[in-house]
Parts: sequence; structure tokens; C-alpha cells
Amino acid sequence: MRNLWQDLRFAVRMLVKSPGMTAVAVLTLALGIGANTAIFSLVNSFLLRPMPVPHAEQIAYLTFETKEGTLQNNFSVPEYQDIQRGAGAAFSDVFGYQIGTGGLTIGKETAPVTTNYVSGNFFNGLGLQPELGRFISENEGNPAQITPVIVLGYTCWKTRFGGDPDVVGRSVLFDGRPVTVIGVVKREFHGPYALLDTQVYLPLGMLMADPTNPRDYMTNRDQRYLVLYGRMRPGVDVAGAQPILRVLSERMAREYPESETGIVVEAFPERLSRPYPDRDNTMLKIATLFLILAALVLVLACVNVANFLLVRATVRQQEMAIRAAMGGSRRRLIQQLLTESLVLALAGGLAGVLVGMLATDLLSSVKLHTSFSVVLDFQFDWRVFLYGFGIALVTGLFVGVVPAWRASNGAMLQVMRDGGRTVTSGRRWVRNGLVVAQVGGSLMLLIIAGLMTRSLGNVRQMQLGFRAPGVVDFTMDPMEIGYDQARGTEFYKAVVEKVRMLPGVKSASVAFSAPMGYYQNGDSIEVPGMELAKGEALPGAGLNQVLPDYFATMGITLLQGRDFNYADGTDKPRVAIVNRAMAEKFWPKQDAIGHEFTMVSDRAHSLRVIGVVENSRTTSLMGPVRPYLYVPLTQNYSSLATLQVRVENINAPETMIGSVREAIASVAPTMPVFDVRPLLQAMDTLNGFLVFEMAALLAGVLGALGLILAVVGVFGVISFSVSQRTHEIGIRMALGAEAKSVLLMVLRQGAVIVAVGLGFGILLAAVLGSLVGGFLAGVSPFDPVTYVAVTFGLTLVAMLACYLPARRATRVDPMVALRYE
Repeated sequence: MRNLWQDLRFAVRMLVKSPGMTAVAVLTLALGIGANTAIFSLVNSFLLRPMPVPHAEQIAYLTFETKEGTLQNNFSVPEYQDIQRGAGAAFSDVFGYQIGTGGLTIGKETAPVTTNYVSGNFFNGLGLQPELGRFISENEGNPAQITPVIVLGYTCWKTRFGGDPDVVGRSVLFDGRPVTVIGVVKREFHGPYALLDTQVYLPLGMLMADPTNPRDYMTNRDQRYLVLYGRMRPGVDVAGAQPILRVLSERMAREYPESETGIVVEAFPERLSRPYPDRDNTMLKIATLFLILAALVLVLACVNVANFLLVRATVRQQEMAIRAAMGGSRRRLIQQLLTESLVLALAGGLAGVLVGMLATDLLSSVKLHTSFSVVLDFQFDWRVFLYGFGIALVTGLFVGVVPAWRASNGAMLQVMRDGGRTVTSGRRWVRNGLVVAQVGGSLMLLIIAGLMTRSLGNVRQMQLGFRAPGVVDFTMDPMEIGYDQARGTEFYKAVVEKVRMLPGVKSASVAFSAPMGYYQNGDSIEVPGMELAKGEALPGAGLNQVLPDYFATMGITLLQGRDFNYADGTDKPRVAIVNRAMAEKFWPKQDAIGHEFTMVSDRAHSLRVIGVVENSRTTSLMGPVRPYLYVPLTQNYSSLATLQVRVENINAPETMIGSVREAIASVAPTMPVFDVRPLLQAMDTLNGFLVFEMAALLAGVLGALGLILAVVGVFGVISFSVSQRTHEIGIRMALGAEAKSVLLMVLRQGAVIVAVGLGFGILLAAVLGSLVGGFLAGVSPFDPVTYVAVTFGLTLVAMLACYLPARRATRVDPMVALRYE
């Protein structure tokens, strides 16, 4: 311990003695460690941090596999009840919830809230205790009964009720109906769905208070909207639960062959099911990719600092030789030098954690363009701090081992006689090799950033099947102020008519779903004469409820048939318009007009196809366009919907927002309007452009850090080489060498290092590119344009870094150089 304390004090003195080098090294490590801690904090938030409930490792997310091998995440109420009764050997409790929205009225103020309709055992199954009051009881959560009680989320309690401690027992309005507040959840629990801050919890039976919900919701096995969790019994893991669930699935298929055939219930660990179970582990792959990229930035930073320490070791070889001559063992010298590198790394680690905190604060402010209350909690916890400390220690060892070994090397007499120059002049390959690695790693990072940027550009320019410029969205829910279906329908009609008459408006319509929005719908489809293989599940299609002129407003081409009109009411035959993908799937080589089909959620009504429209992107920018159908809002009412207004000024559509708001207020003065923004901005969602933007941004930042570190490394090595060859350069110039030849000699040395590094980087990029291919849109992971452009750009920058010390070499005064030697 006495030696350790002595080494620490001496290390601090030596680092303070060279403040310039120490500052540069600490800053370099801070950038590398900061990037890693920031990325790790994202991974920790999404994948590692357990749900804030007791024994979170026992919570499993339930899903089911269809005959096609795809995973479906929602169950019907009867299926939930079957699983609850039949899986008791694996789970001590099975509970569920359904995400919804509504309007919470406090006094005269109504605002939209995010809701969870929960089963009676939801809170008990999670093992939660209330902050105030109590939770929904088993009887109150009975799906068959409507119990007007409400539990507040902590954020809602603080923001809407001012943290009133006497809130329990208070009566408020939810969607215009009186409900009683019975409790408040604790601060740390934001709800079961990742990222989403649930504001209110209601009993599952309260869904039936909404007359627009299907009357058979609680009994229809095809009405699948419930997300299910199970708490595994002690000693049971996910693998142990699977045989029990498989037996249960077989029994359900025998008892209800029409709806359950081919369905196999499965369990996934909750931590690996965010935001939902995915057998391909997409989130894990994305997290691993960016952890690898961040680790490469740290490696580049370590290489830079290792080069600094190698230079420092060269300068200190005489000091080490004198210490050895005075009896210092090589082990003791290495220990001292490693202590210095560890102190340097820990200082860089502390600075890196501060950089990481700043970066995560910036990431937490990212706008997801949704009215949902979102939680982006990237705060550092013990895992992040432990990770930062761990990589700081590893960094210290990484950057210190080779310099310590080199500085403590033998040849003591020769070092003392020659000043260290002859010992190190033949070993420049170590430093050069490190710079090769820097250039290669930087090129790989820049290529990945270039691919991500090109991918973003492609999705921005891709044909979406509709014209987004010039459209403004206004989302509303008449139910929030107590409007029933009749009043809600009349409200939307009146608003559309008012808005259409505004100067500067070209057209307007209403739809439940906006492209790439968070409100989406779909259903399974039955087509007369369609044959399915035994056990094959019914095909599905996306679904949107719209008013007339929707296609004209959105710029979607009507290929065949007619548009909806207001005569398509509830007393008329049900009609639908399908996209080209659906027409080709279900009626290949036929005219789809006039054909009929049914949706599983409403088998009582057949829908007749009256039109076919061009394909358009609705829920995803990747993959093939899926079958999609549109139905009249007048026949399939949705209270929650978006008014979409096409304006003449496509360059500044937001200038019409005030006029449209006034038109809405003239029809319903108290109507809450939210998610008001141009459609192009509204498409910056997790379903739309936002993921590509974030990927391009993160990759770009990591690439820029890699570039800076590579340039510093090249510059440092060439500068040191020039300083070491001052005597040689002086002799050359004394013998008549021209400045041009000296310049080319130094540049040639740099060019070789850069060229080898570029070749190494291209190989690295090709290897990593195969991993990122699945996250790119419209660009190959081996895109030659990106590879050539980035390689050319890095070559120019690297050669500029070589040119500066090479130019300095041409200004060496031969007499001064020879006198110095």
C-alpha cells in the first residue's frame, strides 16, 4: 500500500508537470468514454433497467405465434380468461391492460390523457403499492361490469391536480362521464409500456361505457386488444413455462378451432420485450451495433493516448535507465508507469461521465411528435457508473501496457550514452501501426455514418403514395367533452365544411390514422371462396376510417371506382375502398370492384369494394406495402380522429393553423385540439423518419469523433517523426537537398500509413456493413458511392494532417540542427 500511495502521488506530479499533454489526453479519453456511457445509458434505459416492481425478473410478456411464424402481441378477453385459468402451474398471476386515450375534465378544463384499461389483478400482479389511496380491486376490474373509478398516474397527479394530497374521493369527468379518483401510483412506475407515461388507469369494464366499442368486445375471441403479462412462480423461468403454455394452446385450439387453430402462446422475459416481443431481437441488434460503434471510438481515443504515452516513454527512457541503475526492478518501473496511465484514464473517465450526462440530457429532449406523455429516462444509475468506471480501468491498462513495457526496456548503458535516440529509432512501427488502426477505424465509422445519412436521404425522397407537403394535422376526440357518436359525426362534418370555406384552403377531410402516426388500426379479413391451409391464420390488413375527400386531400390516386360520400351512412350497405396491394392479394387478375369481404371484428356486416386506390405508406417506411382498406367514418365511427387540411401555401402551411383553430372553436368552443403540426413534421415519429434521423445523427457524431481522433493521431506521429529526424533532415539539407524533396519524403511516410489504414478501414466497413444492412433503406451496405466519397474525403484530411509537419520539416536550419545534435 505504501508503494501504491507513493506511485499515485508521483503519477499526479508527473501529469501536472506536463499540463498540455495531460489535458489533451484527458479530453481525448473523455470524448471516447463519454460517447460510450451515453450510448450505454440508452441501452440501459431500454433493455437493462428492470421494471420498477418487486421481483421484476419474474414478469413475463405473453404473446402468441401464428401458423406463419409471426408473433401477435394482443389477446381477446376470453383468451385472457382461458390463460389465467389454465396456466396456473407456471404463473401465480396473469394480468392485462389495453392502451387507450381519453379526455380528463377537471373543473372546466379538458385535456387528452393516455390511459390503461386494466384487469382487476393488474396492480396486485405487478406487486405495486399506491402512493395514495388504493388500487382497482378484483371486483371493480371485472370485464363484465362498468365501475366508474380511476387511478391517477404520478405525473398526472402532480401536473393536473397540483399534487393535492386530498385527491382521493374527488369526482372528475372522463370522456364526459363522472368517475371517482381512488388512488395514485408511485413516482417510479410510469406504466407497463416502454417510453409511455400512463396518466390514468381505469377498470377494463369501463371500455363498455364507450358506445363505439363493439358490443361483443368481452366475448368475441377475435377482438384482440389486450396486452398480457404473467408473474412466473418462484423456480419457474420462461423456458419452464413454455410446455405448460403449449398444452394450454392445444386445448384452446380443440375447444375453439375457428379462432384458436394454429395459435401457440409463448412467454418472453419482460426486459427483452420492449416495446414488444421480437424473435429477431431488433432492439438488441440496434443496441449492439451502436455499442460496437461507440467502442470503436473509444479504441481510437485509446490509440491516440497510447501514442502520446509512447512519445512520453521515449523522452523518459533516460529517467528509467537511471532508476534501473539505482536498483529499480523492471516490475517496479512498469508498476509506476501503469499507475500514471490509470490515473490519466480515471481522470478521463470522470470527464467522460460528465460528457455522457450532457449527451443524454440532449437525447432526453428529443421530440417524438406525439401528444402521448412520453418518458425518456436516460439518467445514469449504478449500472452506467459501473460501466464507465470499468471502461476507464480497461482504458488505463490498454493505453499504458505497451508504453510501460517499452520505457522499462533494457539497454540501460546504450540509453544513457545515446540519450534514448538509438533505442527507439528502429521501433517506429509500433506508433505507425497504432495510427493505421486509427485511420482504419475512423474510415469505418465514417462509412457507416455515410450509409445511415444516405438511407435517411432515401426515405426523405422516396415515393410514399401521397403528397405530404402542404397538409396540416389537427387531432381531436369529441368524446372528451361528452359527445356521443351522432354528435361526434355531425361535429366532424361541420368542421370540414367550415374549414373548406377558409381562404387559402384547398381541401379538408378527417381520418382516424395519419401516415406514420401512433394511432393505427387493422383487422383480419375473410374473403368468400378464399382457401386456407389447415391451421393457417386469416390474413390481415391495415384499416383507416375516413370522411369523403380524404384521398383528394392526401393526394392518393383513385385508380378505379368512386370515393366515399355522406350518403354512405349507417342505414346503407357497408362499403370499402382498398389499396392496390389488397386488390392484387385477394382478387388477382380480377376487377376488385363489387367484391365483398368481412372483417373478423364485425362479421355481421359484409363490405363491398367500391374503389381501388394506389398503394401508400401508412405505418412503416420499410418493407413491402401491406394490404390496406378504408371505410367511411360515417359507417365505422371513431371518436378520435385527425382533421387534415391541404393549404395553398405549401412552403409555410403552419400559417393557416390559427384560422383553422378558430373554425373548430366556432363549432365546439371547448373542444381540445392536439398534435397540431404540418404532416411532414408529424411524420417524424418512431414509425416514420425519426428512427432514421436518430441513427444518422448518432452515427454521424461517432464518425466525427473518429475523424478528429484519427487526424490528431496522424498529425502527432508525423510531427514526432519529424522531430526525431531533425538531425537527418539537417544533414540532407546541408548536403544540398531541396525543400521539395524533404517535403515529399515526409509526405511519403504519411501516405504509406494513411494508405494502409484506408485499406484496413474498408475491410472493417465491409464486415460491419453486413450487420447494418437490415437498418438501411434504399442503399446497399457496400454502396460504392459512399465508400469512394468517404475514402476520398478522409484521404484529403489525413494528408493535410501530414502536410503541416512536413512543411515544418522543410524549414529546418541545417546549422541549428547539426549544432543541436
